[in-house]
Amino acid sequence: MYNFTSLLEVIAEALDIPESHYEQAVKRYKSIGAWLERDESIVARYSPDIYPQGSFLIGTVTKPISGAEEYDIDLVSELSLQKTEVSQERLKYLVGHEIKSYARANNMNSRPEESRRCWTLNYADGAQFHADILPAIPDAELFKQFLESRGHSPSNWSDFAIAITDNTLANYSLISPDWPNSNPKGYAAWFRHRMEIQFNAIRKSLAESIQRQIEDVPEYKVKTPLQRSIQILKRHRDIWFDKNQSVYGKKAKPISIIITTLAAHAYDNEIDLQQAVLKIVTEMPRHIEYYNNGTALIRNPVNPLENFADKWREYPIRKTCFMEWLKQAQYDLTQTLKLSDIQNVGKSLKPCLGERVINEGLRNLSEERNRSISTLSTTVVPRKSYAR
Repeated sequence: MYNFTSLLEVIAEALDIPESHYEQAVKRYKSIGAWLERDESIVARYSPDIYPQGSFLIGTVTKPISGAEEYDIDLVSELSLQKTEVSQERLKYLVGHEIKSYARANNMNSRPEESRRCWTLNYADGAQFHADILPAIPDAELFKQFLESRGHSPSNWSDFAIAITDNTLANYSLISPDWPNSNPKGYAAWFRHRMEIQFNAIRKSLAESIQRQIEDVPEYKVKTPLQRSIQILKRHRDIWFDKNQSVYGKKAKPISIIITTLAAHAYDNEIDLQQAVLKIVTEMPRHIEYYNNGTALIRNPVNPLENFADKWREYPIRKTCFMEWLKQAQYDLTQTLKLSDIQNVGKSLKPCLGERVINEGLRNLSEERNRSISTLSTTVVPRKSYAR
């Protein structure tokens, strides 16, 4: 089998969020953070902390299939309050009040929208993203107590646990210890642990290439084979499901947290991207556990009481959809990478990863090779010629 890691690398780079978009998103959420901290803010006294979660935090953002689609930037707005001081409804109001005033102060065309758990800011100035802002409060101690009461020992990741709002719950308006919980920072720490060897090696290599200290290389610039594999798999899922949506229904699309978690379990710090993605897509099913009654269990690695596949029992079609997609992804990637040359591989990958991304990847790969050839031709020492 030929090694097409170089092609997979440029495809994954083409799938990634452009650096300009990333920096713009960071600038925007830091701007929101500064607004929450200003003297006039009604939440300033609660030491507001706003930070990313999800794919933006763990480095697996995938470019939308269509240029017209937006990036979904998930943020947490954490206030230093306790469950004995505030209800979910009050917390949602406090954050929402400031998000609305931020939108007015910045002359945003769209008012912030309230959903079940978040406030959504829609940017209309060509940013091509919207921000979902999740109100939260710290919950580490109560979460640890909860785990222990259920017979589980808290892990180091439990220190980052948060309590979040949900306006569909009966106690939403009440002061209550019973809140939904989440742990995006803990999950990110676990995910980082799964790829730590390669992450550190790549970051060190990047630092050496620019003759700087490791700390000078921003973490978002480091992309491990695990992160790249997840980006490739998420794009394959998006295209495959779009083609099969009429069969499985609109809500059966495999969710990213399941793909990410199973991929991270299957990854063993492989260096080569081709080797990593083929191993991951083959071994992901082996990391699905099953209860005695056959119910699937994909355990949240930072909350052993949460099952990411909990909806599969209620909606079996979602499990069917996931398994069929995974089988197709394994077949497509395994068979394609057995082809004889890069052009044929690229042609075979277009239907499952998208023509635009593959064309961009092939073009970038060609340009890289041309630059390498040009560099070699200017550095080769010419042979001496001797007159006869």
